[in-house]
Amino acid sequence: MNRDEAKYILRAYRADGQDASDPLFHEALELMKRDPELAQWFAQEQALDIPIAKKIREFPVPPGLKSQLLAARKVVPLPRWWQRPVWRAAAACFVLLLGLGIFLIQQSGHRDFGQGRTLFAQYRDTMADFAGNKLLRLDHKSRDVKEIRQWLTQKNAHGDLLLPAGLDGRPGVGCRVLDWNGATISLVCFELGDHRKAHLLVIDRATFKDAPAELPQFARVGNVATVTWSRADKTYVLACKGSTEPELRQLL
Repeated sequence: MNRDEAKYILRAYRADGQDASDPLFHEALELMKRDPELAQWFAQEQALDIPIAKKIREFPVPPGLKSQLLAARKVVPLPRWWQRPVWRAAAACFVLLLGLGIFLIQQSGHRDFGQGRTLFAQYRDTMADFAGNKLLRLDHKSRDVKEIRQWLTQKNAHGDLLLPAGLDGRPGVGCRVLDWNGATISLVCFELGDHRKAHLLVIDRATFKDAPAELPQFARVGNVATVTWSRADKTYVLACKGSTEPELRQLL
């Protein structure tokens, strides 16, 4: 299997991860673990699929659709398929869902997802879930944070980031460079002990019109605790799976 074949298969991979054990995806997922470029493409696909899938699940089912589908089985004689009410309803649903998908894709290009959600909140939630639950590999592994900074600098990826006092001096695990709609994200992992890790994500502050202020803001994203802040020209997200707000405060 080559990279293009794997992409064709992985485009059908559902964002909630329930296809992870499906043998149809096994070979493509294995190739992704060995192919950094494919893995980065897949992470970007998932980052886009998550909000789209959520919006589609929230989309209301037209009232009476189920009864129309069941009733359609009993109609005798059968009218032409395009004249059946159930098909008209299904077609209307398809058009509405297609329009919703196009709308979300267009909105994603402007870094704006969903009603009632801020631009930055979508980024925070997507990255927290990715770092806490879906991070499969790192681009560069090292326990030396100084070496990690040098590697990021060589990649033009926020090597000048400012560490919070609670992380300064802790051993690193490694780092990875990601993309958010054209903006570079630097993800740096730190070892906390007891098999726990902290993930620090750094992005240009100008990426968001509603970037957080310097005062830390805490939020929980599923099983991942997060704290966000901005300093100078950068915005930071610190994400720790299974942690609590008091534990995060000790890392600031």
